[in-house]
Amino acid sequence: MKKSKFFLFGFLLTGWLLCHNGFLFSENKGIEYIGSTLWTKAFDVEIKGRYAFCAFINGMVILDISDKKNPDFVSQLYLGGGASLAVSENHVYIAAGKKGLKTVDAADPRQPKLLGSLTAPGESRDIVVSGKYVFLASGEAGIIVADVENPSSPKIIASLDTPGYAESAVLNNNLLFVADGDVGIHIINGENPESPVMVSSFDTDGKAERIALCGEYAFVADGYPGIQILGIKNPAHPVLLKTFSTAGYAHSIDIKGDYACVGNLYDGGFQIFNISDPTNPLETAWHKYTMYNEGWEVKIDGEFAYIVDYFAGVHILSILNKQKPRTTGIYRTPGSVIAASVWNDHIFAACDLSGLRSIDFTHPKNPIPSGSAGFFRGVHGITVSENIVSYTDRWTLRTFDVSDPKKMKLLHSLQTPGVARTVVVQENYAYLTADNSGFHVIDLTDPASTKIVGSLEMPGFAYGLCVSENKAYIANADTGFHIIDITEKRQPKELGSLRTPGLATGVTVKGDLAFIADGPEGLHIVDVSHPNTPTIISTCMLPNGYATGAAVKENFVYVSDEIKGLIKIDITDPKKPKIIDSFETPGESTGLVLSGDYILVFDSFSLLILK
Repeated sequence: MKKSKFFLFGFLLTGWLLCHNGFLFSENKGIEYIGSTLWTKAFDVEIKGRYAFCAFINGMVILDISDKKNPDFVSQLYLGGGASLAVSENHVYIAAGKKGLKTVDAADPRQPKLLGSLTAPGESRDIVVSGKYVFLASGEAGIIVADVENPSSPKIIASLDTPGYAESAVLNNNLLFVADGDVGIHIINGENPESPVMVSSFDTDGKAERIALCGEYAFVADGYPGIQILGIKNPAHPVLLKTFSTAGYAHSIDIKGDYACVGNLYDGGFQIFNISDPTNPLETAWHKYTMYNEGWEVKIDGEFAYIVDYFAGVHILSILNKQKPRTTGIYRTPGSVIAASVWNDHIFAACDLSGLRSIDFTHPKNPIPSGSAGFFRGVHGITVSENIVSYTDRWTLRTFDVSDPKKMKLLHSLQTPGVARTVVVQENYAYLTADNSGFHVIDLTDPASTKIVGSLEMPGFAYGLCVSENKAYIANADTGFHIIDITEKRQPKELGSLRTPGLATGVTVKGDLAFIADGPEGLHIVDVSHPNTPTIISTCMLPNGYATGAAVKENFVYVSDEIKGLIKIDITDPKKPKIIDSFETPGESTGLVLSGDYILVFDSFSLLILK
């Protein structure tokens, strides 16, 4: 199974019209991006006056930070990628990961406009602007230099391969300092951008992530060893002067005056050091500002520090008192989007850091978050029927009245025998899978007093569930595919099963055919006309993909792919399925929902609306 902390949460198939599976590869061959919401996974921030320009994995978000207590969302621009950005006058230049370089007109922050794009080798991780040139730290491709004199038509003019993985860069006069991952740092002469020249290298002890310059010194955020201080008076021969440990994995650093601010990963928190003597830095403060403390990036602006937290958004800290930094304001992100379901003109989403979220779906190009309820950890599934949302959370099934999506009300919490995972509602019953517990039937006649009325013991992790007529179809990553007779609610019984070759994680059914998302083994089409003996009649492999969910409409199956995104498969001839379309999502697609003409894909870090 692909190693992913989000995949371990599982996912849930919503409503009895769907179940999940998935795959994807190219960006746009017909499937169209319409809108998106619930963005998480922030990477970078640049402060310009009253605005904070933020790079998210989906693109760019602009915040109004004139009120430091209440940073306000201004706009977002979907770009399909976003790792770092630089602002120059009215233009924003974005290192957009696998999407290369993006140039944006931000003269009106409320309506930023994409001007140009440039496909670049490697993965664009960081960006530095110098006049009409930009330098991209482009992962395995090293440094890429582009001419952006015409922002609508940027062009590559030079490149310099580095031996490691170029993570970030900083420019001082004509010298470009590059953090090159496991091989340390490089100093490059960029006086002639069309012909950059390597000056020197220094192999740090850890993994060079970020560099901050202070006079004759370079401070390297070097991962587990902490911060390494190099003397760069002679750029041709950098020397190690000092290493000092930090509270966690040192990933980011910024310096203003006599103080350095450090952002650590893995719950390391935020630290301030006095560096008035650069060879003897002294910690003045250690501050934990949220649950996980993933300080991916730190920027100092005046008396404030901005922490870009990998999962928890942008935190504004007052650092006027260097011994006692304090959080003044937060732009919160919802956390990983685990699952979603649709009722009327609203989407209901399960998010691991913010619980139940409702989104006004009236205008799909501009979905607007409208309400939230609860803070839950360990969420797995959600489904909505009429005005009742059923929501799984660890060992609990919760029911909510969502008649008013802005003010959702908890009706009941039902303890489940195992870790509640996928839930589907049909009429007055909820059908639930629970890890290493099995399959359960829950009476929803009174949503304020739900109860389990029938169970079937089953080992393993049942990620996928679909209910059609009097049968439940289960995709179990450990035991494969199962068909359950639910005619008698109090005594569900297994009719047949099939051990799939991969890791079954999603399932949907149409007529006598079941479609199973089987992880690395792609999509299986199964004949279920004889429930006692389900039989695979064909398989559609997803090259280098990992199928997580599936939904069927007419003669097409849509599959979510944790690695590639969304795949559209033609099943006109079920024995000869063929991929006909795909759309690459920025994150890890863990499931999908069909709603009319729209495809809603939850890709861990956002909820995308495609058509």
